[in-house]
Amino acid sequence: MALQLRAIRNGTTPPSYSDIVTRGPKLTPQTLLKTYENKEWEFFTEEYAGGLIQEYVSVLRTGGAGDKGIDVAAFKTDQDFDGGWDNYQCKHYDHPLAPGDVILEIGKVIYYSWRKEYTVPDKYFFVCPYGVGTTLAKFLRGKEEGLRKLVLEKWSEKCEKHITSAERITLEPKLKSYIEQFDFKIFKDITVLKLLEVHRRTPYYHTRFGGGLPDRPEKDTPPTHIADTEAVYIAKLLNAYGEYLQLSECKMEDLEANVPLKQHLQKARIQFYSAESLNKFSRDYLPAGEYERLQDFIFEGIENIILSNHQHGFERVKQAVQEAYRIQIDSHPLKERLEPLDRAGICHQLANNDRLKWTNND
Repeated sequence: MALQLRAIRNGTTPPSYSDIVTRGPKLTPQTLLKTYENKEWEFFTEEYAGGLIQEYVSVLRTGGAGDKGIDVAAFKTDQDFDGGWDNYQCKHYDHPLAPGDVILEIGKVIYYSWRKEYTVPDKYFFVCPYGVGTTLAKFLRGKEEGLRKLVLEKWSEKCEKHITSAERITLEPKLKSYIEQFDFKIFKDITVLKLLEVHRRTPYYHTRFGGGLPDRPEKDTPPTHIADTEAVYIAKLLNAYGEYLQLSECKMEDLEANVPLKQHLQKARIQFYSAESLNKFSRDYLPAGEYERLQDFIFEGIENIILSNHQHGFERVKQAVQEAYRIQIDSHPLKERLEPLDRAGICHQLANNDRLKWTNND
């Protein structure tokens, strides 16, 4: 304390910055994980497993009472437990896992697979923010027979009364024989660094740990020919042009003689593809639904323009897009990556999704 006071008097303490004073010091992901509650740790593990898209077709979080020793199940086929699968056992303890911390969980997977409640997982991972201790690490890395022996020795103490509250699971001869033949090589652990390495590739990483979004990749450009995915908003723009030109039906050929409208359509396609690129970016780095929330912001900002009286649909398009440029986007995580082209493109996405129409007749 005296050294701190002397440093303050001498002016040698580091300066205080507004963001630190407002939010406090930034915790590293490794430290932040240690602060989680049990349920949040399961959510994080589920996100991690979901990030292994080349290994699994689906992930199921089942943690809770009556889970039969399965917290997060990751399936390698669409046959769920009837096909290949891995189990992730979430242990949010305040210390590295020791053998005594996992014997009951091993007992559960042995007992319930023996009862054919589910098939034996291909791998069974222990997931703990502090990792595993030295002794358990040895058991999980080549000393599996020692772990088998320990489970048999500690069954009456750790498993018999604790696997289920409905009955005592005694080590009867058939169950003992099953344990003696059980493949203990399925039991593994995952380091926190490995968890974070994979989680960083998921859409959940930045909302959990911050650090800002990466730069956007190059935006997609419209193909020469209009794609099927553009059909709806293009048709609505043509209707708006037709109302402006006082035509009962406006076709692409009608734009050849009208340079401003032809240019407007070309620009609208650029805007649409810019917004589509932002949508892909959001799916890669943010949780599902965030881009739709941004679309809602734009829709709410231009809704009064859509509902107002206009001489023709083309005027409504121009006014709505102009208003979209002015909308304040202060709290959305994409705000730093949002460009003017995206705002206009979202208007066309909303039309493409049938959330709005441009013409007075509609």
